[in-house]
Amino acid sequence: MSRIPHDALQAFCAIARHRSFTRAGAELGVSASALSQSLRHLEEALGVPLLTRTTRQVTPTEAGEALLARLSPALDEIGALLEETRQSRGQPAGLLRVTLPHTAAQLLFYPALADFTTRHPKLRLELDVNNSLVDIVAQRFDAGIRFGEALQAGMQALPVSRPLRFVVVAAPDYLRRRGAPRQPQNLLEHDCLGYRLGGGGQYRWQFAADGQPLQLAVDGPLIANDNMALLHAALDGVGLAYLAEPLVAPWIADGRLAVVLDDHMPPAEALYLYYPHRPRQAAKLRALIAFLRERAGLSQA
Repeated sequence: MSRIPHDALQAFCAIARHRSFTRAGAELGVSASALSQSLRHLEEALGVPLLTRTTRQVTPTEAGEALLARLSPALDEIGALLEETRQSRGQPAGLLRVTLPHTAAQLLFYPALADFTTRHPKLRLELDVNNSLVDIVAQRFDAGIRFGEALQAGMQALPVSRPLRFVVVAAPDYLRRRGAPRQPQNLLEHDCLGYRLGGGGQYRWQFAADGQPLQLAVDGPLIANDNMALLHAALDGVGLAYLAEPLVAPWIADGRLAVVLDDHMPPAEALYLYYPHRPRQAAKLRALIAFLRERAGLSQA
């Protein structure tokens, strides 16, 4: 068998993952025609077809699926080893891709971006602010951040925040007009500002009733997939909002928002960074972990 170049193996994995020459080319920074040529040479060298191509779709053959299952983790490990070798001589470097929901971005990253980039000038940070559940392996992210209940299975994870409470808040003017709810069920008679999840559903507000979890599907004049839209609407008296306490603390302190149903809120929960298990953790990921845990006042893992 002729020697198979590393680039051809990378090309095959990218095409098979994306099921598209165009999207694979965008990931690797090469043209679709160049990928097609690399794949043809690889199939000729192996003596078996790896992909079935039609005008509408690209799908791996049985041999292609088997090769992808073994090859993709191996290429990831090789990449991690090469990167570790490069970075052992100096600062963490390269592209660091992280997917996280809006709440985590607002609490963990937006106030700290300048500090992180100053500390790690050779790193290029890419944030995918996304309320959907993302397969970080398939989408080629280095790590993800989610609350514990939403972590991807089979990942290593560690907390990168102190436990966070959520609160229900409203402007004093709204509460004067409508009254304050005394029980979570009273919210069904109120204007509640809904949070749209990435998959299209609406977040059910979480409470604890007699020590048991309670979820409520609320309704109101506004649904948004961004906390800032809900915060500003609540400040303007449009309705009640369910938000992480640190996001609304300044407006609670100055009296522009008031907390209701505080005795009915669920236990606080931390945000977790999660990532695939590898024998050697990349230096750029170690840098991110150390930075987030330092800011949270947590001991280093």
